[in-house]
Amino acid sequence: MNRTTTLNARSPLPLPLNQIAFSVIDLRRTEAWWCDGLGFLPAGGSRLMMRGPLSATIVDLPGAAMTCWCLVGRNDWCQLELFQYERPMARLMPADRQPNDIGYSRMGVWVADFDLTLARLAALGTQPLTAPLGAAGARRVCVRNPDGVYVELLEQDPLPEENLRGRQDCPVAIRYVSMTTPDLAASSAFVGNGLGVPEHDLQLHDDAHEALWGLGDAGARRRVFGGPTLLLEIVEYGRAPGRPREACYRINDQGILNICFGDPRNRHGVNAMHQRALAAGAKANCRPIHMPLAGCVYVNDPLGFSYEFMWARPGRGHRDFGFLPLPRERRPLADNQACAASIEIASAPERVFALLSDHQALGRWAGLGQYRLVKPGAGEVNGYGAERVLNSLFGAIHEQITEFSPNRGYRYRVLQGSLVYCHQGEVRLTPCPGGPRVDWQIRFRTRIPGLGMPLRYLLKHKLNAALVGLRRQLTN
Repeated sequence: MNRTTTLNARSPLPLPLNQIAFSVIDLRRTEAWWCDGLGFLPAGGSRLMMRGPLSATIVDLPGAAMTCWCLVGRNDWCQLELFQYERPMARLMPADRQPNDIGYSRMGVWVADFDLTLARLAALGTQPLTAPLGAAGARRVCVRNPDGVYVELLEQDPLPEENLRGRQDCPVAIRYVSMTTPDLAASSAFVGNGLGVPEHDLQLHDDAHEALWGLGDAGARRRVFGGPTLLLEIVEYGRAPGRPREACYRINDQGILNICFGDPRNRHGVNAMHQRALAAGAKANCRPIHMPLAGCVYVNDPLGFSYEFMWARPGRGHRDFGFLPLPRERRPLADNQACAASIEIASAPERVFALLSDHQALGRWAGLGQYRLVKPGAGEVNGYGAERVLNSLFGAIHEQITEFSPNRGYRYRVLQGSLVYCHQGEVRLTPCPGGPRVDWQIRFRTRIPGLGMPLRYLLKHKLNAALVGLRRQLTN
């Protein structure tokens, strides 16, 4: 066990920063990016516990239901927590989201092999925002993950002494999370004086690094708190102040939703930190919830930033709540049904994609029903954020485009009006000698027990017929 377990059993303050939580659109897609691209290890997960009144009370979202998967890196007692919400469904991150916009804005990881990591990310379709900064051995670069989160890759570990601890077979470590605040003094006072988190003398960034995520000379002021393995960087932008959160903001909006300070032994640290937070002006969603193996509470500071305080009992508690590696097959699934179809089409990829992504025209060749575009996308009418409605035999089905890559493919999800939920769809073009191959895949969970298998076969037949219709439309 790591050094945090030596904290005093009755007065373990300050608790270490030990978790970054995300609201994601497609759990499988996001987890594959972190694991296959960066080398994180799958850990625990939960579905049954993430629904019902207790879960909704903790996050202060009435009727909330979600599936949670956890990932771990080299750090002990530290995790990434991924939530895919079924209700309320996460709002998409704005297409023009910038790291100087108010909120948890960015995070950084150390990677053991910088070039190999970039190659793996490239194979997944992720390219750096700029060329790397720094000399060999100390390079850094920024990418955006499938949910639009800015992730900095560090070749030189900012906490080198921590690199010798933890899971030595894991090639990645979580090193910092950044908070963009409208008031550096107020946020620093809450974290430092209110929660008792020590300030760190490490300077993670200077003004030159802002170019990595496209901000240039933004007049930023920064302070760093936390440790021993994970740091919180609080940033206020002077010459380029970011936009405030929208009035309709919810904690489960896509992106980083909160950070957590954790006691690796028992509830005492959580109770103490909760009381300190309230004394510093925070408002709690509820009283701390304690179970036999773990417990937690969410609070919101005076500026509206969400923090979690949690604990888990060593052994089974650490395993069940995602702080120890666990095989993927041991975790619950958000979607448990899938079907796919593919076809090769002797036509230019541009023509194929233009027809595939014309939501108004889908009904003319797909045979699935009548489609209509009800909301244009950001930038491109049929692109990211666009919404379409399918009038089918099962009623009106409302779909939203969640990822859009011209001439390569797009992803979408069902928002409402279907016999299924956790419905994710992907249409992808792959170059072939005689013309592109089109792959159409959907994943889902049925609302009615026993309906999965027959519905899967029906939808597979529909997808095959739709692709035949697409080829006929393009080659006749």
